[in-house]
Amino acid sequence: MLQPFLTYINEQCLFTPNDKIVLAVSGGKDSVVLFDLFREAKFNFTVVHCNFQLRGEDSDNDAVFVQRLCERHGIPFRAATFRTKDYARTHKLSIEMAARQLRYEWFEQVRQELNYQYIATAHHLNDSIETILLNLTKGTGISGLRGILAKKGHLVRPLLFASRTDIENYVAEKQLHWREDSSNASNDYQRNLLRNEVVPLLKKINPNLEHTFARNIERLQAIENGFKGNLSEFKKAICREENGVLFLNIDAIKQWQSATYFLEETLKEFGFNYFQSKEIHQSLNKTSGKTFHSASHTLIKDREHLIITPKEEKTYEEVLIEEGIQNIEYHDLFLQINQSSIEDWQAYLTTERNPNILWVDADRLKYPLSIRPWHEGDWFIPLGMKGKKKISNFLVDTKVPLHLKKSIFLLCSGGDIVWIIGQRTDDRFKVGEQTKEVLRVQVL
Repeated sequence: MLQPFLTYINEQCLFTPNDKIVLAVSGGKDSVVLFDLFREAKFNFTVVHCNFQLRGEDSDNDAVFVQRLCERHGIPFRAATFRTKDYARTHKLSIEMAARQLRYEWFEQVRQELNYQYIATAHHLNDSIETILLNLTKGTGISGLRGILAKKGHLVRPLLFASRTDIENYVAEKQLHWREDSSNASNDYQRNLLRNEVVPLLKKINPNLEHTFARNIERLQAIENGFKGNLSEFKKAICREENGVLFLNIDAIKQWQSATYFLEETLKEFGFNYFQSKEIHQSLNKTSGKTFHSASHTLIKDREHLIITPKEEKTYEEVLIEEGIQNIEYHDLFLQINQSSIEDWQAYLTTERNPNILWVDADRLKYPLSIRPWHEGDWFIPLGMKGKKKISNFLVDTKVPLHLKKSIFLLCSGGDIVWIIGQRTDDRFKVGEQTKEVLRVQVL
């Protein structure tokens, strides 16, 4: 399996032998196989493990297993513990989605801190099949039909060539040990229901289901690439922007075949859903004046154009924070501010990483501090980096939705940005070896 593994990495241009990789290892069969292949290939990697505290002692034992696996082979290891249920409740997410957000945010944080090139996960061919079936069941566009991508930004999946059977055969051949996740047997999760009930039924119809899907995935990914090119041409033909207002030419829209779907994909960026897009398309031949609303934008059907404007935004003033203040409320934010010790910081490093908690060198701060909205032209030095980065570019890179960008606030010191609240610390204020006093700020 090592040679097909290396061949797949080369064919998909996932990474080079000189790249440094953050390798996600849960302790399950798939991730242990990926760990073994990385070790056999002599790649340069650090293992990361998430303890979501969802299975009591089993979760703790998983972390111990992965740590000992790394120690046995001399591989660097990092772990984080998350209060997943609390996070899901606070952010109104499912447990699955909460765990997903927590792990990928932390993986990216580690990647940047280490200055590594990629994050690798152990998703395999059957995971991609389950994703397609789940998307089809719930409703999806073309992007939902091509399964999991082998490479997306800094994220790579080097096992997508392998089926679950391939992985089980490799485990048996190498006599590998792994941790069994008891929740995999439960059908309480939608993906497990597909894995345990639906896929076996489909394999009765087609015993070569995995190989068939692999071929279909290649075709659908090619179709998606073609669609993206056509969508880009569609936008060029119909869109014109002036002073933050977008004009979509109605006559140009009508000339396109499958315009309904292209329009849906275009309007999705502004918060309009499938049903609204259908209604908007149907309004093209009707009288002017019809208005549609998304969470972030208003669309008006004029005689010649669909006109999209951002909704009226709230105005936020700058608020000063004098030294010694422990609590401050700023619109929907409530911040708790405490002097802390270097020992507390060191203890924090061994537990969870919470984006809503800031730790900074207190001696580098100039009072009064301030909280304000971000503005075009604002820049900072992201933690772990040396160069400046515009806030606007950072929000694009971290995929902050358009309608949420104006709800991003900054904690500042002497005109310098200390923290994009809930997002990223400025490297100039980080806790370092010379730090004596630490300031801790938490969003409650």
